[in-house]
Amino acid sequence: MNRHRKLGLLAILVLPLAACQGERICTAIGTPVGIQVDVAPPLAGRVAAAEMEVCQAGACRPARLELFDADGGGSNGFGDWQGLSKEPARVMLKLTGPGGDTLVDRRVEVVPRGRYPNGPDCGEGGPNARVVVDGDGTLREVP
Repeated sequence: MNRHRKLGLLAILVLPLAACQGERICTAIGTPVGIQVDVAPPLAGRVAAAEMEVCQAGACRPARLELFDADGGGSNGFGDWQGLSKEPARVMLKLTGPGGDTLVDRRVEVVPRGRYPNGPDCGEGGPNARVVVDGDGTLREVP
């Protein structure tokens, strides 16, 4: 390949990159709508099943929640709840052990927030909230 063709090819490859340098690139990554639940040890090791119900604007519906083992002996999962808005909501969480015994049956108030998976310049994703269950069974919202 002669020198002029190489320079021409290089210009074709570099010019589009220079044109894009000032633009923000937003990926198609989404934000799940619902409630994230994190269960701390040692409680997480005793949980066999989880049930969650979310109430907002006078409507209560179950949210399917499956917990998975997490680093450090905890567990976590996500309950989809389509239609969740950025208004206050009540989360009812029931955790049971292998024999069906109730380990936790509590409620917590949350305020779902819009999330920005690509940063604020790329727009807001769907609202969600995060609930942490401490090792003693106490529920609390974490922003």
